[in-house]
Amino acid sequence: MRPVSRLSQRLRGAIRRERERPWPRRLRRAAPFALAILALSGAVWSVRYFGADALLAATARAALDRTARAAGLVVREVTVEGRVRTDPKELAKALESRVGSIILSVELNEIRKQLEGLPWVKSAAVRRQLPGTLHAVLVEHRPLALWREREGSRTRLIDEEGEIVPVADLRPFASLPLLIGQGAPRAAGRLLSLLAAEPEIARRTTVASFVGGRRWNLYVDGRIEVRLPAEGEAAALRRLAAEDRASRLLDRAVEAIDLRSADWIVVRTVEPPTRKPMTAGGRGA
Repeated sequence: MRPVSRLSQRLRGAIRRERERPWPRRLRRAAPFALAILALSGAVWSVRYFGADALLAATARAALDRTARAAGLVVREVTVEGRVRTDPKELAKALESRVGSIILSVELNEIRKQLEGLPWVKSAAVRRQLPGTLHAVLVEHRPLALWREREGSRTRLIDEEGEIVPVADLRPFASLPLLIGQGAPRAAGRLLSLLAAEPEIARRTTVASFVGGRRWNLYVDGRIEVRLPAEGEAAALRRLAAEDRASRLLDRAVEAIDLRSADWIVVRTVEPPTRKPMTAGGRGA
């Protein structure tokens, strides 16, 4: 479980500090107020439902506010669990306006939507911890790879489920593999799991291109195209790793390796440069 962060030191400056009473004593003192809150809540509901006078509704709300504050049911602290990459300043901006509010009137669903609008937050849950704490639990995106839909298009960061993480600065993630192709994000998790079983191949893979929505071409050291089959990718990668250990295939003058056949490996070597014919003067044409 992620540690709980307390944002209260910054946020509690917005309200007047009061001496806290021990919770059991406060609970005993708050009991009659709780009953009053229920009664007043019913009164407010009745006003809204039956369309009574606006002044009566305002009076009921004001009485409810006074009763709740007397019982100590006011937001004094906000805690956050699960934060790793989310900016604390963005969290404070989303939460600080609730400090000083009656805790029973805070719209938890509204806070959840605000938190889920932050770039790194995949999902959020918010709950009340009476008498005066709001506790938020975040599930953040976990970065997996960089992705371009096609060559030359915008580079995006994707998470382990293939969802785009809406962050602008990608420099901290330059070491992640680059995926190219429509549909690549949804298939990326399986590919990278297969590569993890062959760490030497994974370490040297710089780009992976998703071809036709069916299979992958890997680019090793930025120069060797490795064509994987649509099925049996794990076996193909094992064959490549075994051949490289036996003959150092990936260190040779190779430009393409085709693993789409289960029976053989097709290797295309780099063509040596063609010499220019010599002129009569002994210089190349």
